[in-house]
Amino acid sequence: MTLPPSTSASLAVITGASGALGAAIHNRLSEAGWRVVATYNTRAPGPARQDGDSTWVHFDAAADASTEALRQAVDTQSGRLHAVFACVGAPSTKRPVAQTPISEFQSVHEANALSFVRTWHAVAHRARSDGTSVLAVGSDAGQAGRANNGPYTAAKAALEALVVTVAKEEEQHGVRVNLLAPSLIDSPLAHHVMALKGVTDPDSYFAQLPWGRPLTLDEVAGACIELATAAHWSYTTGQIYPLGAVR
Repeated sequence: MTLPPSTSASLAVITGASGALGAAIHNRLSEAGWRVVATYNTRAPGPARQDGDSTWVHFDAAADASTEALRQAVDTQSGRLHAVFACVGAPSTKRPVAQTPISEFQSVHEANALSFVRTWHAVAHRARSDGTSVLAVGSDAGQAGRANNGPYTAAKAALEALVVTVAKEEEQHGVRVNLLAPSLIDSPLAHHVMALKGVTDPDSYFAQLPWGRPLTLDEVAGACIELATAAHWSYTTGQIYPLGAVR
């Protein structure tokens, strides 16, 4: 586990912290003594509240008000903003492009790509002054281009392009921006996606993966935190890092 880079409680932002991976990152940082501004959308952790060293904020990738709410929550926090983890995302319905409505392309793009733009709009001023490290969570789907996954593939590819673009724009301010692109993670979302694909025996499906298993939430959360906060990654920016195995 990477410790905060200073003796004072370090500050991080996690969008999508009520999702499985965001929650795993949040738990690890909280256990290590970080202060966290965490967002939720459909799965609220109870009423929006300030809970110990975590401040929860409602964040909807489709709402302008969410950008301002997150900005205000970050601005109330003292100290340096060390890291931002952009974990918001949503899957497609796993249909061919010809059978997928335009509205689904729009909503999936909003959740996976425009959520990152809203996050950046909310934290950019603070990140520039603090030399923040930004880590977006993508997917191997951004480059794999699998059939029946057009909206998600397109959205994750757009997210990768945004990460590289923002990294080039913000290098002058000392801001690092990278993306981790994991393969299948064992999570409730993965099981939902497998159901959409018609998978009725997840264990057999997992057995066909490299190493005979999917990634675990804990190892992906650990990789996210390592990449965003460890000193030996401090040179990297504008990089897309796959987290998977050869098939």
